[in-house]
Amino acid sequence: MEAETTLALDPGNVYAFYNVGISSKNLGQFDKALEYINKAVRLSPHDPALSEWYNQTAILYFAMKQYDKSIEYGRRAMAINPNNGDLVLIAALVLTGHESEAREALQRYLALPDTGLRTIAAWKVFKAQLTNQHSDPRAVEAWDRQIEALRKAGMPEN
Repeated sequence: MEAETTLALDPGNVYAFYNVGISSKNLGQFDKALEYINKAVRLSPHDPALSEWYNQTAILYFAMKQYDKSIEYGRRAMAINPNNGDLVLIAALVLTGHESEAREALQRYLALPDTGLRTIAAWKVFKAQLTNQHSDPRAVEAWDRQIEALRKAGMPEN
């Protein structure tokens, strides 16, 4: 991986740590991904990308079925940037029995201008763009679980 080569040459490159984390996530190596993204956070705790790093941490905890931690990091991401971290937070809320809170959060999300993925159909298209028959089954299962949780929260189908 290019990011690992970058780290070998520049062990303080926080964006390389993040990129190795994302690559590891896509390979279903969730623990390794957390390690690398957390290292980026430790090296640059006030980085402009911190909201996205917390969002990815929330996604990783969601993938590992650690929903309370997913909620915590989704909220951290949103505290920095209210438009980041909400969908994984909504999905984790559903799976921890907080469906009414999840529905309220989804309605706030859908009321935002240009929030991106607004339907289950759009989520399925997005998933198809990022996965294929060679994708790690754990990563695919996490996508499916998040989509189903968003459906339960009331995300429109089309």
